[in-house]
Amino acid sequence: MNIIFIAAEASPFAKVGGLGDVVGALPPALANRGFSVKVIIPGYRSTWNYKTEPLTQLSNLTVTLGNRVVASQVRRWQNPAQAQHEVYFIDNPEYFGQRDVYCDENGKPYSDNPERFILFQKAALKLIAETRWSPDIIHCHDYHTALIPVYLKKNLAQVPPFNTLKSVLTLHNIAYQGDCEMQLKEICDLPEELFMPMGALEWYNRLNPLKGGIIFADAVTTVSPTHAREIMTDEELGAGMGGVLANRPTPVLGILNGIDTAEWNPVTDVYLFMPYSISNLAGKKVNKVKLIEILGLNPALESRPLLGIVSRLVEQKGIALLIDGLEKILSLGAGFVILGSGEQNYQRELKRLANQFSDRMAVKFDYDNVLAHRIIAGSDLFLMPSRFEPCGITQMYALNYGAVPVVHHTGGLADTVIPWDGKDGNGFAFREYRAEAMLKTVCEALQVFEKPDEWRKIIINGMSADFSWDRAATKYIALYENLINNKI
Repeated sequence: MNIIFIAAEASPFAKVGGLGDVVGALPPALANRGFSVKVIIPGYRSTWNYKTEPLTQLSNLTVTLGNRVVASQVRRWQNPAQAQHEVYFIDNPEYFGQRDVYCDENGKPYSDNPERFILFQKAALKLIAETRWSPDIIHCHDYHTALIPVYLKKNLAQVPPFNTLKSVLTLHNIAYQGDCEMQLKEICDLPEELFMPMGALEWYNRLNPLKGGIIFADAVTTVSPTHAREIMTDEELGAGMGGVLANRPTPVLGILNGIDTAEWNPVTDVYLFMPYSISNLAGKKVNKVKLIEILGLNPALESRPLLGIVSRLVEQKGIALLIDGLEKILSLGAGFVILGSGEQNYQRELKRLANQFSDRMAVKFDYDNVLAHRIIAGSDLFLMPSRFEPCGITQMYALNYGAVPVVHHTGGLADTVIPWDGKDGNGFAFREYRAEAMLKTVCEALQVFEKPDEWRKIIINGMSADFSWDRAATKYIALYENLINNKI
């Protein structure tokens, strides 16, 4: 089977969030299973940090944007460990060149982002045509590539090799839809009826690429089973797309993301003070003691529960709930360690609390990968009070490291964290999105922490789970095969 991934990000070449993680990890997992996998992303500034080769036969890959003819070049990266995994970069000095993925150095989105990704999608399809690849599946991701299923059905349905392939569109965050001014239809080169009122690409008099992709993709997936149900039934979580999703001939399929178990493995993690395993947890206590020491917290916390958070400090992640409940949690004798950055009002309040409780609470407003590993290894509990979470991977890291998660029961958090019932489970969850519900659940977790036998069982349950990309790859392979065999 030949599979082509087309996306705006792919780790490690260009990564902003979870999308980059998925497109960086799933293709090699599929290649390891014997499939030929090619990935196409834009050639941003960061991609030049990797050893690539130009495709000289494609030194002038041209597409039209309205009345303009725009030329791009193509580079290729070959996975040295897996010959069947390749990454191709669409290079264009004007649109990508020395730019980052979505935003400038000040965090401001590029004003021409819609045009950039229309160019990218056209160039990706042109690359496939000119190299005469014969893909069975084109797997698109989020709004940046959502026009591709539209092109396949409306412009290329009779054109080899596109006439026989199937398309998959994965929604990593349905709230981002790429809607833009309707005048950009002039550079799309798609039939006019798609832009008419109630047309597949029309959304409140604007152009909405994601809507079109949802309508025309052969299969639509999202990154957890619970989130798949949520976006089809909850108007807020579906970001207005519930009706569009409901009108598809097949429902959204939720496939849980995996984690990189080569990097996130407490047995081999080079960032830890001491490795540990499910059969020998002694190192986990060493990591807790050393974490408390390097952060300058009270040594008395070594015998008390230590909670950790590694997160963007934004509204979606439940930081307001956290701030509302922090003083109560700290008053119970627990310690707290927070790593992340985000909204300034949240940072100010967390800094105030850290100053007030300096012996029990530490914050760092940054993303420090080494410290992230050490917090997850050294924490007894890991808090994720997200208002919504399509998948979430940090709770999987926590489970893998024996840091017991306390989460809001939503999306992928609900699919991975099984609430402890006194006999079984791997964490704790609250269903109502309120600070009081979060606090009650944290208090329940702290009570169980005082019962070593129960606590150890919760840790072992979490560390026993399989969150590898191989598990996720198996589910995607089944989807691809069903599409090819017309069983969907």
